Amino acid sequence: MREIRDILAECMRRERYGLIRPLWADMDDETREEVRRRADHLIRILADYGVQMVRTGEPTPAETPTGPTIVANQVYAQPETVREVRAEAGKFSIVAIKNGDSVVEQSFTLNDVMLNAGLVLADDPAAKTIKGLGRQLAAATEIYRLNAAGRGGGK
Repeated sequence: MREIRDILAECMRRERYGLIRPLWADMDDETREEVRRRADHLIRILADYGVQMVRTGEPTPAETPTGPTIVANQVYAQPETVREVRAEAGKFSIVAIKNGDSVVEQSFTLNDVMLNAGLVLADDPAAKTIKGLGRQLAAATEIYRLNAAGRGGGK
């Protein structure tokens, strides 16, 4: 069974950067140890407030997000920019937030995504003309992973 500090370190990294490569399991121990030290520090701070972390068993599935933001990720090498996937106005949107200013990069329904994914699978040259297709497919993955498909944009 993994130590709590290791689990917390992996989660802290994922919260900060999203699910990125190298995956935690693929990182060398020296690199993981840097993040584990940050986790140790957070564990000590929590203890100062009377909070103790205890492993209770198996992981629980992610709950469906209740607000408009489904997932937010820091944009690589742009510390001032965060990209969010949101459910709003009957669609899903990918929104870039830079220094507090929000810009909708694209909006789509899940039907749009399925049609576009079909183009990719069929090697249709039209897929190469769809701006932001990779982000759209990645957003759809997060929407399904977090059980948010019913939040908007389904039809």
